[in-house]
Amino acid sequence: MDEQKILENFGLNFKHYRNKAKMSQDDVVELTGFSKPYISNVEGAKHNISLVNAIKMANLFNKTIEEMIKEL
Repeated sequence: MDEQKILENFGLNFKHYRNKAKMSQDDVVELTGFSKPYISNVEGAKHNISLVNAIKMANLFNKTIEEMIKEL
């Protein structure tokens, strides 16, 4: 899987799990301290996030990194 596809899958999965949890981007900002543009860029696969941030984001939904990068 190439880098762009990993970013796209992570972003799509993050948005999917966020919506499933009925959370807004603002809710994520409050829980993580990340900025709203950062969250938007992650969901849009426009930002190559660090492993630490990816784990923090996955942990919001009790998911593993593997679950966050698989295709829906």
